[in-house]
Amino acid sequence: MTQAAVSELDDRVPGRRWTVRLDAAGRGSAAVRVSCSRPACADQRHASAAVGRAAAIAHLKAHLRAAPAPRAGAYCACRAEGCRTHLPDTGRHPRAEPWRCGGPVVLAVITDREGRWWQAMECCSRCAAATPGVKTVATSQAPRACVGSAQELLQRWLSEMGADPTE
Repeated sequence: MTQAAVSELDDRVPGRRWTVRLDAAGRGSAAVRVSCSRPACADQRHASAAVGRAAAIAHLKAHLRAAPAPRAGAYCACRAEGCRTHLPDTGRHPRAEPWRCGGPVVLAVITDREGRWWQAMECCSRCAAATPGVKTVATSQAPRACVGSAQELLQRWLSEMGADPTE
């Protein structure tokens, strides 16, 4: 049964994630550079940090308007990183059980305290709640965990394994 659940997850797409950064443009200058992790976005150069910060926020808002809601078929963006990005290092022993994603997929925004980077991502509501400073912008409907009855899932799994489901 595990393989049937895994194959359903594999049919989903990974959550989107993009980061907008504000960096110094060079030494001895007040100019800043706004960059985005999306390949289609060109770097921008601004005369001051205040103007650059406003441009970075406007750029992120443009991305959020273009993707107003998380995709229902997406899974948590932090899944690729083992869901460790939002868990603080406590110095204690690792957990006995691995972190499990759960809940509907949300479009979440996080920033650093200094206002130098902003990240928007599709992640599960459980990971968003566990990440300090996250603001949830939109929520999708929770994906259906199972399609069909347990008997149908068992038959599908048996047929995928090459066994005759009627035996």
